[in-house]
Amino acid sequence: MLKPSTHLSFGLSILAAFGTLAIAPAASAFTFSGSSVEISTNDVGAAFKVNFDGNVSTKNVAGLASEAIFKFLGFTTVGSKTEAAFEVTLDNTSSQGITSRTSALGFNVDQPLVGVGAAAGNGNTRSSGIFTNDRAGSFPNQFGAVNVCFTDGNTCQGGSNGGVKTPDAPGKFSPTLAFNGNVQRFTLSNFGVRYQSIDGKDFQGASGTGQGTPVKPEPPKSPTKHVPEPSSTAALVVVGVGLLYRQQKRSRLSQI
Repeated sequence: MLKPSTHLSFGLSILAAFGTLAIAPAASAFTFSGSSVEISTNDVGAAFKVNFDGNVSTKNVAGLASEAIFKFLGFTTVGSKTEAAFEVTLDNTSSQGITSRTSALGFNVDQPLVGVGAAAGNGNTRSSGIFTNDRAGSFPNQFGAVNVCFTDGNTCQGGSNGGVKTPDAPGKFSPTLAFNGNVQRFTLSNFGVRYQSIDGKDFQGASGTGQGTPVKPEPPKSPTKHVPEPSSTAALVVVGVGLLYRQQKRSRLSQI
């Protein structure tokens, strides 16, 4: 027969199996540095948000606002080029008596883009959804140049009647960034939007721009280990000893 210390060890091993297992938390997505976001192969399927303020004639306007959620869909190799695909959900969140239309969204990319402004097709930067045109240029109100903007107009300065209005449900577009060579990491920065049809307060059909601030996703919560109460611990030990005793008894009977 096994010694009591052996019984105790067996019971404690059962306790360890039932009471100390935990799942390791997933790593945080993306790398944030100021107003820039680095995106890599580790971020496929993850999303981050950009909050946009608003200004008219270089003066901030309270209540003029938008937000966009960028979901990274991953990389695709097309010949000697690499494509990075996103799904962007854009919402015009203007409030405080202000209504407006977000008619374009743009940003800078730390690597040269291929095919900006060219005909859509594999291997070129392009977009579908509420914004079907990709353009290089500048936003007004002294915002300055962006490497690419997405709009339904012909320039970054403004769209025709497209985009997302304040009372509208959020709109979606699917931008694809194209690079030469094998690219597995890049950085977006200088996020901006173009506003048109600004009404309310002292505005009537005004236009403006907004500067974007990326928001770091909340890290996943670490699962807590389940530690049984003392009564549960004792019960597990008793069960373990009982199982071992029954096994030993069957073994002795089989030898008779």
